[in-house]
Amino acid sequence: MKLRIRGNSIRLRLGESEVAQLVKDGRVSESTRFSLLQGGLLTYTVVVSPDEKVISATLADHEIKVSLPGELARGWANSGQVGLKHSQRINDDVSLAIVIEKDFRCLEPRPGEDQSDSFPNPAVGGACGHS
Repeated sequence: MKLRIRGNSIRLRLGESEVAQLVKDGRVSESTRFSLLQGGLLTYTVVVSPDEKVISATLADHEIKVSLPGELARGWANSGQVGLKHSQRINDDVSLAIVIEKDFRCLEPRPGEDQSDSFPNPAVGGACGHS
């Protein structure tokens, strides 16, 4: 799973096995270690939550958790739909853009990048715009 944070937006890209795991187990998680000190690990998780009505994100205890309504997650996973988007209102002036996408293989190989778990790219004749 890839995580991209830019301003007030987060984007998570899931490979084929991660989408399958999300549907099967109701959760997929990845971590990045910044140090061996307590609090030096950032975890990002996508969970299927039957109680959720919309996509939501929280940050607590060094974990970014994105929750998806069950029906929405299953429909997305079992279709050709690329991504899910939601704008989570923080207050009157601020929102968090949340995007969950299937990760596609680039049409042109990137040195050092493992794309073995990426979805086949449906585009023909164009360069990969994902980063």
